[in-house]
Amino acid sequence: MSNVLTWKKALDDGYEPRLYPYAAESIPTGQFEARLDFKIWAKNTMGVSCYFTATADNKKFKLTVFRRKSDEQYALENEALDFTQCPVEVSYLITVGLNKSGTAIFRSASVVNS
Repeated sequence: MSNVLTWKKALDDGYEPRLYPYAAESIPTGQFEARLDFKIWAKNTMGVSCYFTATADNKKFKLTVFRRKSDEQYALENEALDFTQCPVEVSYLITVGLNKSGTAIFRSASVVNS
């Protein structure tokens, strides 16, 4: 069962998506731990917007997972984690890089076992 919210439901539940920037310069890069606070269906694209807080410095940011054409799953390339089903309010070990144009690319994610 999907636990991705609509924009309205997220606001009604007290989340504030506007506090999570998505510009590349606002998103940490490399491999690090971050808590997935909530998820919203992306506007104007087939994707899930994931709202994270970095564990080390509490920096908030947004990354989008797009639907794969190969199997229509909302998952990162070569990854099994389905972002329509994965738990929220838990920590993930994530990897973020930059492409040639300087856009942040969400490369991998796995739940951190506590």
